[in-house]
Amino acid sequence: MRQPLALAVTGVAGIGIGFVLSGGLGGPGEKGEVPGADFPMAIQQAWFPPVSDYDTGGGPLDDERFDGLMSALDEALTAKETLADFDREADIHLWSLTRRLAVPEVSQAQLERIQSYLDDLAARHPEHSEMIEYRRTFLPSYAASRPSVPGLTFDLQLFGDADSYPNSGEPFTDGQVDRLLGTLDAIINLPEIAADFEDEAASTFWRFGGRLQRGQVSEYQGARISAYFDRLTEEHPGAAGFLARQRFLVENLTPGMVAPNIVGTDTDGIEFSLEDYRGKVVALIFSGQWCGPCRGEYPYQRAMLDIFDEDEVALLGVNSDARLETIQQAKEDEALDYRTWWDGHSQPDAETVAAEGPIATEWGVRGWPTIYVIDDKGVIRFVNKRGGALIDAVDQLLRDQRMREYQERTGTTVSPNRPVRALIVPAQPARPVSEEGSEEGNGNRPAWQAVE
Repeated sequence: MRQPLALAVTGVAGIGIGFVLSGGLGGPGEKGEVPGADFPMAIQQAWFPPVSDYDTGGGPLDDERFDGLMSALDEALTAKETLADFDREADIHLWSLTRRLAVPEVSQAQLERIQSYLDDLAARHPEHSEMIEYRRTFLPSYAASRPSVPGLTFDLQLFGDADSYPNSGEPFTDGQVDRLLGTLDAIINLPEIAADFEDEAASTFWRFGGRLQRGQVSEYQGARISAYFDRLTEEHPGAAGFLARQRFLVENLTPGMVAPNIVGTDTDGIEFSLEDYRGKVVALIFSGQWCGPCRGEYPYQRAMLDIFDEDEVALLGVNSDARLETIQQAKEDEALDYRTWWDGHSQPDAETVAAEGPIATEWGVRGWPTIYVIDDKGVIRFVNKRGGALIDAVDQLLRDQRMREYQERTGTTVSPNRPVRALIVPAQPARPVSEEGSEEGNGNRPAWQAVE
């Protein structure tokens, strides 16, 4: 892993999908707990037929495989391990059912049979009806046939309580890094993930990288992470390319690392690069008009264009709309007057969303929007700051830059954390200066007064 630059870096807390497992997941050196020991039994063993059995390429789901899936679901939901903690365990079993319906074409009769089963399940477990109804809401969209199966951990948050890790750029402790690595190892060795390593583990590595983006990793900790990836590559030689991509994200897109360069064409067809903006604080925004949360950021982006109009600040976009005219029109309608790479050109068959463009793929973007704040030296300082927090992050980097330039110019050292004395300037006009160089009637007292 590249050595992080010696900077005070702030990460950002991301928003997890699904639920956080209760009780915390201890790790080496922290309370003696073993990572993964508190994982639900619903994922610690294989309860359902392999996911590959339901990859029909979009073809119909035959009754034999459907019957096998429903039998497995009923057996899982009536197992003693499930009944011991029904809300937690059954939630995952229902997700395991739903994700197997993603690729095949599910008939109306099969869908009605699932709905009837859920009605009966809610009647038998009325105290858990809210969870059951929540899972029911996903059925129509997943049964409509998708190009791929979502990963087992896509809807789960297995890395423990976010508050047990840095959330605002604090340094990781060695124990926290060990705990993250131990939890990662426990997840990727779960039966369903180990059986289809590349497809199933992708979201887990993404979440692992997201946790690292919240704090600062030391050189020693970075070496530990690199050594872990070395070991994984030896254990999974057939997945070397996949692991190299995951390693790139962890080693290059965390706070303190120099951002990889981006070269591409903007919405006017003109080529430019991220490195063209060295010397400026950059907010790099992966977005798309198709994405509701992305559109929710537009007012803040307009505010930034106004607030930082005279500062060395640049907003740069990476757009994932399938049609160039979509982002061109959005930029005009929304007054988003900043330069944007159109990343949707590589997916000509996409109708609305082209989220797998070359830039988004290299940067491992799986959630939209994804936002990086990069300082004037090209170093990633914040990840996924949104709204007012993004404005504050850019403003902080501008203050840091001005302080650094002042110290370089004057040779002084000032702690950025020390309170600054306020200068109170009188509202009345300054008194005329006498020939002797002092204010008339005021001796040598300056025209302002410094106060603590």
